[in-house]
Amino acid sequence: MTDVFKGIVAGGVATAAISGLMLIKSAAGILPQLSLIHLLLALLEAPKEQALGWILHVAFGSVILGSLFARIEPRLRADTHTKDGILFGVILWLVMMLVFMPAAHGGYFGFQLTHLAPIAMLVLHVVYGAVLGWTYGKLSPTNDPLAKRHAA
Repeated sequence: MTDVFKGIVAGGVATAAISGLMLIKSAAGILPQLSLIHLLLALLEAPKEQALGWILHVAFGSVILGSLFARIEPRLRADTHTKDGILFGVILWLVMMLVFMPAAHGGYFGFQLTHLAPIAMLVLHVVYGAVLGWTYGKLSPTNDPLAKRHAA
């Protein structure tokens, strides 16, 4: 299994995990103004079609971010894949807070939506990263010489 394919599979599993959390958050009525799906659609200036938003969310989390993780994971240099994933998730969170949120009209760190936006988004990104890294590490090993650092 190639590293990129491993990343895509791991990204799919991680995206499923945070999607479940997002659905639970929505069903419980927690922070309704903070919807990744609506923010993604606002960023793309797309119609507010929930199905389109979810398709884009899954494709981005699986294919794009999973592939990116596979490419940069050896350079993150943590002692486990899970820690690499958490670091990746924190980096994604920071990019989201400083680039994505303002572009989607949520302001820096999402403060125009709610003061809890940074914390809620950090939790989702850390969960995404942890699941991504853990799953990536559990998939078949590669011939990467740096992979031995994760064997323990």
